[in-house]
Amino acid sequence: MAKKVRSLDDKRRMSLMFYATKIIDAIQKREDEMEWRDADRRLPTGNLDRRSLLKALGSVGLGVAMMSATKTNPAFAADQVSVYTWTTYNNPKLFQSYIDKHGKPDISFFGDTDEAFSKLAGGYKVDLSHPCADDMVRWQKSGMLKPIDESKLSHLKSFWPELLKLPATVDESGNRWFVPFDWGNTSILYRTDKVEIKGDPSWSLLFTDDRYKGQISSYDSGPPNVEIAAAILGYPDLFNLTDDQLKECAKLLRHQRDNVRFYWSDQSTAEQSLASGEIVAAYAWNDAVARLKKQGLPVSYMNPKEGMRTWVCGLVMMKDVAQEDLAYDFINAFTSPDAGQFCVETLGTGHVNRKAFDMVDPKVLDSLGIGNPTAMMERTVFLRAVPEERRKKYVNLFNTIKAGG
Repeated sequence: MAKKVRSLDDKRRMSLMFYATKIIDAIQKREDEMEWRDADRRLPTGNLDRRSLLKALGSVGLGVAMMSATKTNPAFAADQVSVYTWTTYNNPKLFQSYIDKHGKPDISFFGDTDEAFSKLAGGYKVDLSHPCADDMVRWQKSGMLKPIDESKLSHLKSFWPELLKLPATVDESGNRWFVPFDWGNTSILYRTDKVEIKGDPSWSLLFTDDRYKGQISSYDSGPPNVEIAAAILGYPDLFNLTDDQLKECAKLLRHQRDNVRFYWSDQSTAEQSLASGEIVAAYAWNDAVARLKKQGLPVSYMNPKEGMRTWVCGLVMMKDVAQEDLAYDFINAFTSPDAGQFCVETLGTGHVNRKAFDMVDPKVLDSLGIGNPTAMMERTVFLRAVPEERRKKYVNLFNTIKAGG
């Protein structure tokens, strides 16, 4: 299918853009009308949401173009803050105090941060955007950003301190380029009625534990699997492995290939397989834990001795910000305890504000694997960017082994 799309002539490409626009508009309308308790926000006809569609369009070179053809690129109001973010984050409960003061902000959406970076670099104008910390090296070096004035951050003293010094988010001169907002974990989600943990919990369950051969699943992506293999081997820098270290990782990756039932690209596939008993353990993001527990399934989220993997996303201010005062009001609303409570309870992710955790039922926190964030962060692996030359080797190694090499 992808090859056919790439070979479209201009007329057919425009036709595809037209119909994609109609689909995105329909999804936008439906999402605006839906109750936000449904965190998945799926169309009734399948698993397609706007974020997924934009990402798919981006893979065939249409994603950025579509942004200028749909509601995700509105004519911004001159007196409103403009925010460029993921589709997950346009719920008013995430910035209610801003709305109370200024009305509804102008929000546009991207499918992934590669698309966002490319569009902004191409001249798309907004006040704030929402990248992730592991991508901040290129964002900071791009010249597109303006440092954040910490004196204008109302909730700074309540932020988790572990999130304030992530690589490339603060420079050597102390300039802050990134305000953390949401974070989440990756670990092993497993059936407690079918898996027996012997000794210290470990990522090796998804690599070398032959007791569950043919009953496990991992994410279909090279860098995560390579980095986890390196963590099992005890290498200190998972994000810049040498060629010799990659050779050792390859041994674990081959063992994993022989043990997995499948590699997943859509987490719902792994969740359904865990629910049915087809698999007993899987690489998973922590929001899956709550969903399966709501179904009454006996599952647990591992805190492996090598550490969970933690992503952190947040807000950056664009150099040509038009509404700077409003931008700070939006940041403060986004990072407030009330926004944090909604973030944890509804979106299933962590939040930068510690006070938000006091507002959430401890059982909910435990179900997400974040009942004790301080202890968790002492052991977790915060994701960082892999140098491009190394990243390509991670990807090629994984793909070669997955194909039987």
